[in-house]
Amino acid sequence: MLKKLLATMVVVIVGASFVVFGSFAVFTDTQNVPGNTFSTGTLDISTNPTTALVTFSGMVPGDEVTNPITVSNGGTLQLRYAVTSTTTENVLAAQLDLTIKTGVTTCTNAGFDVDGTRIYGLLGPDDLGSDTGINVIGDPAQGDDTGDRTLDAGTNETLCFNVALPSSTDGSYEGLSTTATMAFQAEQTLNNP
Repeated sequence: MLKKLLATMVVVIVGASFVVFGSFAVFTDTQNVPGNTFSTGTLDISTNPTTALVTFSGMVPGDEVTNPITVSNGGTLQLRYAVTSTTTENVLAAQLDLTIKTGVTTCTNAGFDVDGTRIYGLLGPDDLGSDTGINVIGDPAQGDDTGDRTLDAGTNETLCFNVALPSSTDGSYEGLSTTATMAFQAEQTLNNP
């Protein structure tokens, strides 16, 4: 019986040594895949001029002012934008007529009605703004809204703004003033239906 026990032990020891020494006999290799870099895109809307786009002191019925503004996308992503006009009061702001066009060759009082496409005041001039803000181009709500403007990365477009005090304006508007702030609000178009 001792011989059997010794023989069994020898078999177990030899088997264990194959397991231990066998693990050293495996070939291995590794391949690294470096450079998995990620970055996010940028939105960068800007305007020129940045202030006092359309101003007129001492307006009388029949006066108007027309000026261009260049809207630029300096970012790396396509964007769409909307414009909201917020005024400091509602009485004169509702009386002043605003029309915005694209494609006007000469953005002056004389050149405004010659060519271009209306994008605000489609059926005729509309209000300059209100103290709660009105959307004059598109809608700043997230997503693709009617009237939103699209700009590819690195491009720009020129809009022509015309503000007029109608000839029919009566004396109740004398001495009033308002200031309008045009907020150009952009969002990405990619993955943003």
